[in-house]
Amino acid sequence: MTDAVLLDAVKLLADDKFTTGPNWEACHDLCQAHEGEPDYDLGHALVHLIEGDISNARYWYRRAGQEQVEQDIGAEWTRIISYLDN
Repeated sequence: MTDAVLLDAVKLLADDKFTTGPNWEACHDLCQAHEGEPDYDLGHALVHLIEGDISNARYWYRRAGQEQVEQDIGAEWTRIISYLDN
């Protein structure tokens, strides 16, 4: 089960319409503090995808043992929320 704090932080990214800002920063900091934990590494991939840093996002997807599935950030966010909520 994913940490509820991570799930909440990822959910809040939608409040900023998937742009950088306070929720992005908080999610990034949380994920960075838990580097090496696959679920957090997946969250880290998502924040860098939102930022537009694709090469860094790919790095974190690899660390999480996953790949970006959806090209649309909103769709990818939905997929990741579903994955983390299981």
